[in-house]
Amino acid sequence: MKVPAVLPAILLALAPLAAAADPASPDGCGGETPCSLGARAYRAAPPPGWDGAAPLPVLIHFHGWGRTGAQVLRNRRIADAAAENGLLLIAPDGLGKSWSFWGSDSRDVDFTLEVIADAARRWPADRARVFVSGFSYGAAMAWRLACASGPDFAAYIPIAGTLWRQESIDCPGGPARIVAVHGLRDTVMDLPTGPGGETGFAVSLWRRVNASLEPAHASAEGIYDCRSWPAPPPGREVTLCLHDGGHSIPKDWLARVLPGLVTGGPVFGGIPEDARVE
Repeated sequence: MKVPAVLPAILLALAPLAAAADPASPDGCGGETPCSLGARAYRAAPPPGWDGAAPLPVLIHFHGWGRTGAQVLRNRRIADAAAENGLLLIAPDGLGKSWSFWGSDSRDVDFTLEVIADAARRWPADRARVFVSGFSYGAAMAWRLACASGPDFAAYIPIAGTLWRQESIDCPGGPARIVAVHGLRDTVMDLPTGPGGETGFAVSLWRRVNASLEPAHASAEGIYDCRSWPAPPPGREVTLCLHDGGHSIPKDWLARVLPGLVTGGPVFGGIPEDARVE
């Protein structure tokens, strides 16, 4: 069979597109291939259509208990939101499919910093726009990292998980931007509440660390009832959004919050100044 004369030209034109879609780093890890880091590993996937050179903002996501980084990359609620916002998605593997978040001596804080440094050697990561999320135990790990690293990361997005006994926790890392979400019917990692069932108690640690003493701004965002406490450090507000569901990653959550975070703007297009509570 004769090969059409135009075929080589077509293949040549398509070659850059194939290269741009390749998730692998120059040394071969990425996508389905784990990136080794000593005795541990993480998964990573740049966004489809990336040109292979432009700096990439990063979303590092900690999986829930009993899960793996590979499952994070296959979770469409996470992976699609990262891809649509041009993020390099990084999903570390926890030891024993879990995380060390109970105390300030967490081994996984150092591991996470090593993951970020290693990924930045493999891909052109935008270190000023690294966002941290996690689900369930992974959300608690995001809190622990925030306590240690504070403003070193652009924002923390814990989903259906928190740290308990917050009054006794010290966060030497300093103020951090927090955008948390939790289901009111969560019976796996229940929302911690204060006297009289005060739900804002769930982020009392960050209101204290960030000196967020002003009354909260309230807004309704789809299925979410949100409150945001301003903080003196610019860009370090504390936001808590509640919904009527259980222990899950809400379908549209990351797709809602990532656009504003990536562009450095308000998470929900701004909360009216007169919508104050407390």
